[in-house]
Amino acid sequence: MSEESLMDTGIFTIPVAADLVGASASMVRVWVDGHSAKQIPIIKNELGRVDGKLAISFTNLMELQFVAFFSRAGVRLHEIRAIMSEVKRTLEHPHPFATHTVFQTDGKRVVADIARKNGIESLYDLKTKNYEMKLVVMPSLKRDVVYDPDGNARVWYPRRALAPNVIINPHHSFGRTILKDSRIPTATIARAYDVEKSIGVVSAMFEIPERRVREAVSFEAAFRSAA
Repeated sequence: MSEESLMDTGIFTIPVAADLVGASASMVRVWVDGHSAKQIPIIKNELGRVDGKLAISFTNLMELQFVAFFSRAGVRLHEIRAIMSEVKRTLEHPHPFATHTVFQTDGKRVVADIARKNGIESLYDLKTKNYEMKLVVMPSLKRDVVYDPDGNARVWYPRRALAPNVIINPHHSFGRTILKDSRIPTATIARAYDVEKSIGVVSAMFEIPERRVREAVSFEAAFRSAA
């Protein structure tokens, strides 16, 4: 794809996408690219390979949120694939999990009905070793996403509780995490802090409030520790 197209779609490598959705890079690679002849991809990759590396778009990243959600809830891979495929057919959208459709009343009913058809009696009762995951928490995913008038995801707050001003917008910095007011990449701010060792100096360098520097540095520190 051209650089102009990538600026519209965003571009995320598998390791970065994995960290953002809270899954292992190996699992995300299977979800995106399949695994030999045994597993086919769960999502339809909009980008394929960029500069020789497997990459995904912002739309795909939003879909991976749900794949990771189902996976953490204990749903098996073939069941997730069946749910995703049938939701696409039923709702007649190639990327329904990157829209607000599945959060609407009918959308949630469709997902639950499809799950039951695939042998999952109730997504409301799915459990993991440490906690119970319920489909009713799906709206929490929506609260972190801003949708355009057509209902498509356009901006994501990846760690809103930790960093309420850090966003991903595929139209800025190829989808890298940025501060929403200044649009400066958080990684750039964190690197500057690593060198200067001073919040005040970095604040002056980028002409942003010190609290925004701290937020960007905290976000990047959490992001690196999860990598």
